[in-house]
Order: sequence, then structure tokens, then C-alpha cells
Amino acid sequence: MSDGPGPRILETRIEVIYPKGRGDIGLRGSLAPLSWEHSRAPDVVNGDAYLFKVPVPEGEILELKVSRGEDWALGQNYLVHAGEHLHLCPAFDQRTTRLEEALEIDAAGQPLRIDVLLPVGYDEHPEERYSVVYAVDGQSLWSHSQDAFGNWSLDSTLTSLAQVGATEDVILVGIHTAVGRLDLLSPVPDTTYGGGGGEQFLSRIVDHLKPFVEKRYRTKNGPENTGVMGSSMGGLFAFYAAWSRPDVFGKAACLSSSFFWGNRWLVRMVNETPPPSPRPLLYLDSGATPNEGEQKSRDNYHHTRSMLRALTALGFEAGKDLHRLVFPGHEHNAASWASRIALPLQLLFPRVPKPFDESRWA
Repeated sequence: MSDGPGPRILETRIEVIYPKGRGDIGLRGSLAPLSWEHSRAPDVVNGDAYLFKVPVPEGEILELKVSRGEDWALGQNYLVHAGEHLHLCPAFDQRTTRLEEALEIDAAGQPLRIDVLLPVGYDEHPEERYSVVYAVDGQSLWSHSQDAFGNWSLDSTLTSLAQVGATEDVILVGIHTAVGRLDLLSPVPDTTYGGGGGEQFLSRIVDHLKPFVEKRYRTKNGPENTGVMGSSMGGLFAFYAAWSRPDVFGKAACLSSSFFWGNRWLVRMVNETPPPSPRPLLYLDSGATPNEGEQKSRDNYHHTRSMLRALTALGFEAGKDLHRLVFPGHEHNAASWASRIALPLQLLFPRVPKPFDESRWA
């Protein structure tokens, strides 16, 4: 902006999207002309969009917060470098995720019980659309879930991720699988445990549940905006869903997956068949403990490593369309999955900065 004595002054643009009529949007911050005591009005308003142009000396970092009257937006203060552009969709009223529980739909003559976790700010941004993650074992996903095997506290985790802006905001659909779990989540029978109803269960999700969710909620379309997630047998099912229907599920988080199932049927299938098209983005993990005894303690580490080898032989690349992490000391339980679920959410649904739309402000 200027080339006089001292550091250059760079225009730092803060773009805020918030529904018009819900309050006066302002900005507070650490460097003049902003302050923490008073809100600065936007330089330009275009419908629900507010643009702040803040002069910041080159090399400085501006700390800021969006305000609505005397209210402060949810989350930590934002830090931006001089000359950067920041796009924000703040939340003031809905400061946590919101859970709609015990919804029941008819899926091919069979009921499906689901819970739906709506992201922070969902009620405040009626024009916003969201990616969707379908997670099995819905009976154990929330901080108040009473499942005998523990819970994941996903509602708290997603609220915390929203507070720091670490992930894209997503709608999370929890599908209850406590009754008939092994049959629902297994794509083929196992000689020891039986099962094998996974293909039918997947069809019920794709043909009945997904259309219900997309009609009732504001969702983004396409496999790139649709994920599936689970642990243990749920991880096996999540992988199977993304591998079988990559046109629907473009991302899969598979934690401590039971790849031993059916004499390692999924590992053998990946070894023996061409990869799906389009290729899904896959996340695999497991614990790893010194105990080489029971399978439960080993947490499917070796079977997950076998799947990793099969995928890389097909050309899947670590850090590109495949992530695999190992967690020493983690065992096969909900407490371990709860402690690390924030990682696959960030890897599969990172928050990508939106480019500045010059046409909006022309």
C-alpha cells in the first residue's frame, strides 16, 4: 500500500459471511485501526458478506476476533499475516454441535436407526452446505452414549475442532449397529463368526439412508464430499463401502480394522482385483502394543500392514490417496479410538482456505 520510511503497509482482507439481519458484524483486534475495546465496522457490505480492509505492517501478525454487537464469535482468536486474506463464517448462537437422536427410517422394509450430528453454526448459516460422514456403531459415538464398550465423544471432538478451525465442518450420521452387528458389518461370512450381510446393509445405506439425509439436511453432493467411518468391524465395513462404491464414498476412515475377517478376504480382494475408479481417499490405523498375545491387544496391526502393502502395490501413495498411522500403546477399545479420531477427520476433511472472490466486491 505504501513504500515510505519503515515497513511497507499491506492491506489484509478479512471476509466474513453471516446472515444479514442477525446483528451488526464488526471486527476487533490487536493492531490499529482495530482494538479490543471497540468493534470496527466493515468497509464494504454485500448482502450477507462483510469485507474488512485492515492495513498491517509487513512482517507483523494481526490477532483478531469477529463481533456481533457485544458478542464474540465462537472459538479462538485468529492470527493472520500482513497481506493475507481470511474467509470466516462465524457462529455466535449455536456454539456447539447439535445432535438429533433416534431418527428411524424405513430401508427396504427394515428400520434403520440413526443419529445426526449437525456442525457448529448450522442453524446460523442457512445457505451453507456440508460434507457428510456416515459412521457405523452410532450407539457408541457420543459423549453421553451408554454403550458397554465405551464411547468416542465425537460431539465434543467436532466442537473442539470447530473452535480452532482445524477441519471442514461436516454433518456426521451415526448408524446404530448394536443389533446383529457382525452380520451387518461383514461383507462375507467368516468360518468362525458367521455374518456376511454387509452387501445388503451397504445397499440400505446407499439407496435409502443417503437420499433421506440429502433431502432433510443441507448437504454437498459427490463422493469427494461423502465419507464413511468405523472401527474394528466398522473399519472393515468402511473400507468395503468405499472400495465397492467409490461413486458414493470418496473417503474412508478405517480404525483398527478387522482385516482378518473371512480369511483376510478384503486383503486378498485388493491383491487380486483392479483398484476402483475413482480411487477413494483412505485412512488406515491401528494400535501397537508389546503384547504379542491376544488379537485384541495386537489391535489388527499386522493385518492393517498387509492391507497397506496391497494398496501400495496398486499404486496408492502415502500422503496422497492413502494415510496409515500406528499408535504405540493403543489397544482395541473405544478409549483409544476417541483419543485419535481427530486425526483422520483432519486428514480426510481439512479446512481449505477459500480464495478471495474479487467479483463479489467489484
